[in-house]
Amino acid sequence: MKIQRLADLVPDERAAILARGGAVSPEIKNSVAEILDAIRKSGESAVLEFTQKFDGVALENLAVSQNELDAVDENSADFDFLRDAAENIRQFHQNQFDNISAESKISPADGIEIWREWRAISRVGIYAPGGLATYPSSVLMQAIPAKISGCSEIILATPPRSDGSLDPVVIAAAKISGVTKILKCGGAQAIGALAFVEKVEKISGPGNLWVTEAKSQISSEIPIDMPAGPSEILIVADDSAVPRFVAADLLSQSEHAADSTSILVTTSEKLASAVSAELDSQIQKLSRREIAQKSLDSRGRILVAESLSAAIDFANEFAAEHLEICTENFEKILPQIQNAGSIFLGNFSSESAGDFASGTNHVLPTAGFAKNFAPLSVESFGKKIQIQKISKAGLAKIRATCEKFGEVEGLDAHAKSISIRFEK
Repeated sequence: MKIQRLADLVPDERAAILARGGAVSPEIKNSVAEILDAIRKSGESAVLEFTQKFDGVALENLAVSQNELDAVDENSADFDFLRDAAENIRQFHQNQFDNISAESKISPADGIEIWREWRAISRVGIYAPGGLATYPSSVLMQAIPAKISGCSEIILATPPRSDGSLDPVVIAAAKISGVTKILKCGGAQAIGALAFVEKVEKISGPGNLWVTEAKSQISSEIPIDMPAGPSEILIVADDSAVPRFVAADLLSQSEHAADSTSILVTTSEKLASAVSAELDSQIQKLSRREIAQKSLDSRGRILVAESLSAAIDFANEFAAEHLEICTENFEKILPQIQNAGSIFLGNFSSESAGDFASGTNHVLPTAGFAKNFAPLSVESFGKKIQIQKISKAGLAKIRATCEKFGEVEGLDAHAKSISIRFEK
């Protein structure tokens, strides 16, 4: 992979590295709009037509049947790895819930109590990608926090195999994590199915360009979790990093798809050269090496920074989905990182551990959206309702203030609604 000096990047080159994901073509925008509009009008029949058109699968029903569910024993030893990962994911997200549900009441004045309480979204839709690979981990990452948050209905949409079935491991993951219904559909039509057939109240999940565009278009009607497009990793490293580890982690993202982004920013020219050599060697052993090579050729970079400070500045500007910090004293660097989806500290904090089983969520903002979006979490599946309880004595303490606001803002009825409570 090409090695460049970070300081030598011309503005257009730097902008191109930062602008991953790219603009969506008018053709895709229009096609997605047509798909969504057809499903809005015709419902499930339109989804089934698009599934046959795009996936080549003719289905009689969109939903997975009870017989199909019963045929998969989620307690089988074959699925021990799912249950092990699920336990870690539950612990991480239960901790989130315990903290958000522990908010206490405050009393800014005698007779006034104000507080917030948690309420889950009742009916949510989650999307797990398919096609090039099977992603039971994406089912666990979404359904488990949704279940912990208190969602009563969790509807999964995921693409079927060529014979119209779902991989048993996906069904097992759904049963283990609390999914209440599974739809066999992928792409933009899956987002349309969740929105207009199932009428969910929020949609989450990563996906390809079509899925991301469908979520974007639907977001004016139904909330979504975040823009979650092509995967990406940025590794900040110095001489203490292990070249073969770094190369392996870059490849772990490049094998996702040709538009995935894998970047190393290092202060060490020696490490840069060693990682480049490791990439050339390790990629030959991958089953998805053609995809990985296309990704590295188009979106891969090894950048040599003049200082660790410059590398950190670039990391914050890039706002990576996955950020690995493989340096000495990484604890001192962590507070300087403002923008990242998920951070991995040290040589043994592999990004793949977060993808699968450490417990953190792998549904993360991409394409720089880590500057203003958080990872998927328990909070993604609910909201806080604010509550107040005020006695007459408490209202009296803020009466003059409220009445003055009514006067200043020209809202007589507002002021009257306060003063009327003190009239005899």
